[in-house]
Amino acid sequence: MGHHHTDFDPQHLYFVTTTVVQRRPLLALPFLARIVVDGLHFMRREQWIKIYAYVIMPNHVHLVVEYLESHGPSQVMRDFKKFTSKEIVRELQRRNERELLRQLEAAASNTKKQTYKVWDEGYFDKSIYSEAFLFQKMEYIHNNPLQPHWSLAATAPEYPYSSARNYLLGDDSVLEIDHYVGLLEGTEA
Repeated sequence: MGHHHTDFDPQHLYFVTTTVVQRRPLLALPFLARIVVDGLHFMRREQWIKIYAYVIMPNHVHLVVEYLESHGPSQVMRDFKKFTSKEIVRELQRRNERELLRQLEAAASNTKKQTYKVWDEGYFDKSIYSEAFLFQKMEYIHNNPLQPHWSLAATAPEYPYSSARNYLLGDDSVLEIDHYVGLLEGTEA
């Protein structure tokens, strides 16, 4: 994952991607994907971000978000990764998942600050500058689990960790989101 960051503009939405260290498929485990959901829910509830689209894939997360008030991209991503890392390690320890813990420990061997490394350094974000670009990114997010190299579901709403369920089924049971309707009025598509 590159360390590409756009210049922050609080008036824009952002397409954000963060990746599990060494692209390990940790988030294929539902109990670990749930920790990511909980982290996103917390940030939305505390009004750090609005979430317009998301997908939690086995080894990465894509989001379309709006950063609110005093919480810019760097702070949000740092705190999200810090919280989810601690909770993922705690859950792996609780379940005595020695091999996964060993892998995360080996991934942290080049760092002095961490015993276990869950996420790659940095994240990718791109400013969403038009409604057409927003829809393109949302379609990409919702169809990501259907890609042939993943084949995680037959249809977008069947995949449990995606906002496709929110939009296509009206199902907010996994994670409540902020709907995009009327969001970018005044921008050119």
